[in-house]
Amino acid sequence: MNKVRLLVACAGVASLGAVALSAPSNTTLPSGWSWLPVGSGMYDTGTQGTPRGGTDGQQAPPYTDTSFGIMNESGTPWFTGTDLSAQQYIQRQIFGNLGTAGASGRYFNNGYGGTNPGDNFPSFAAESRSVTLNHWNNPFPDAGGVATLGQVVYVPVSATLYLGSGWGGDEMLLTVIGGNSGGTSQFFVDATLTSSFNTSAFGGIGSSGNEIRVNAVTEVNDAGSGNTYDVSWGYGVTFTGINQFRVGALDGVFIEGNYVTDPGQGIDSNSVGYGFTNMYNVLAALVQDGSAFNIDFNSTAELINLVRDFGNADVRASMGPGMEGTARLVVEWQAFQAIPAPGAGALLALGMIVGTRRRR
Repeated sequence: MNKVRLLVACAGVASLGAVALSAPSNTTLPSGWSWLPVGSGMYDTGTQGTPRGGTDGQQAPPYTDTSFGIMNESGTPWFTGTDLSAQQYIQRQIFGNLGTAGASGRYFNNGYGGTNPGDNFPSFAAESRSVTLNHWNNPFPDAGGVATLGQVVYVPVSATLYLGSGWGGDEMLLTVIGGNSGGTSQFFVDATLTSSFNTSAFGGIGSSGNEIRVNAVTEVNDAGSGNTYDVSWGYGVTFTGINQFRVGALDGVFIEGNYVTDPGQGIDSNSVGYGFTNMYNVLAALVQDGSAFNIDFNSTAELINLVRDFGNADVRASMGPGMEGTARLVVEWQAFQAIPAPGAGALLALGMIVGTRRRR
């Protein structure tokens, strides 16, 4: 299975210089004292992504495959035939059950979704993955009380959580089965792929209503009695002697319920996919203790309809779904030092600090 091409946009970080000063509000000053700005810095987790897999049996990185069915067990990056959560494909056949070849392994249906081992894969699949990040651990929080001479306090002035989702499918194939030699048959294929994410951190954040809807009508040459062959029903593929065209009324990519684009736009032939990144201002709910939090990403894929419009051939539609999620937390902070009003210049040397950048 080829990796599914997923497009998760990268978001930039605004310059700290554009952020207004914000002195400590919980820690109070003795009468006549003031807060002196003495530095600034940034906490950045970097962009962290959901797990990826490798080729069949690959045991060392880099792993680049975002297909459904990545192994969850530590140290086992890909399917070995023993993990029944590793569904690689969805399939739907009109009349029979062509089944999968081989006794075990990555491309064999071990029995998912109520099917039996060796059957076609089921027409529906779901995948869940997560990313773990750490909150900013503020070493000098604005914790309250009365400031002491030279005390330094770090005040967060901005906090942004970037959550990205990419999902789609490749290997959109029709296996033409039997039919009349020299005849043609026409088929309608209809599929949906969904994406969502959520976290309980920062009071709860999530995104749903993200869907790719893709369908096509394809006229094929019958395979003939006892024969089979594969053709593509995905976007951007042209075949000599095969009339493939799109049914546009239902096609589309919908983000949080809103139409945004054609599902084949910018994606390789025979594939669909989309990605986006949302930015969330989490300053008001910022946690400053360095604890861990999870973001859960979910995706589904379903071949919801397969119809023979005319002809005598049977057909099996297939798709290899994939998904990934990304997360990044960026906190910008300013440092303040408590100084008394008289002789402020002489006191600066007691605790002046230089702004630093801290990256995890």
